Amino acid sequence: MVEYGSPKPGVVGSSPTAPAKKIMINPFRFIQQVKQEALKITWPTGKETLTGAVMVVLLAILAAIFFLLLDQILKFLLNIVLNISF
Repeated sequence: MVEYGSPKPGVVGSSPTAPAKKIMINPFRFIQQVKQEALKITWPTGKETLTGAVMVVLLAILAAIFFLLLDQILKFLLNIVLNISF
């Protein structure tokens, strides 16, 4: 078993293979890199967007109906409890 020493002995979890932080010197190169990364984005199709939106609306309606029914049941039970006279 090979044990590797930390480059900073007092720091737990320090890794010698971790990349060093780079300081941005050229803002034009940064903008070029941002454009390159933006071109890699895969946008959803119109059908996928519509399907997702419909699912959100349906689930919101189902949640509203569920909480409406729960509220009515609890209201009914609370009225029964409050109308009990001793």
